[in-house]
Amino acid sequence: MGFDYCFACGKDNPHGLHMHFERDGDGVVCHFRTEAHHIGWPNVQHGGITCTLLDEASAYVPFLMGLVTVTAELNISFKKPIHVGEQLRVWAKPTKVSSRLLLVEAGVEGEDGEVKATSTAKMMVLSADKQKQLGMEGLET
Repeated sequence: MGFDYCFACGKDNPHGLHMHFERDGDGVVCHFRTEAHHIGWPNVQHGGITCTLLDEASAYVPFLMGLVTVTAELNISFKKPIHVGEQLRVWAKPTKVSSRLLLVEAGVEGEDGEVKATSTAKMMVLSADKQKQLGMEGLET
């Protein structure tokens, strides 16, 4: 199974989030609406879904730069609850780029711009050898 079955962005995953990212300056942006099947507490989006939104946004920054990376570290700050039906803006941008590592800042905001969650991520660039070792060879970005 390829990218089309990714839980976060895959169009063919019937259980996925179906996120779609666009370039936004040197970063990315996605619009996402929380649905009832995303809840943890009643009427509140599960924190794991919020983590997935931030992780995927962080991964799309290097992806759109033509790099294959994996998340080495993800630190999240939850600021406000996200409720069912909320329209969200999910964004990410690079803060530092080197040949082996990208540092990425990301956020989830409500329609009114209220910050719901933020994150910092370390995205490790995979060499062709490492991609092969992990069974990821031939990935096209």
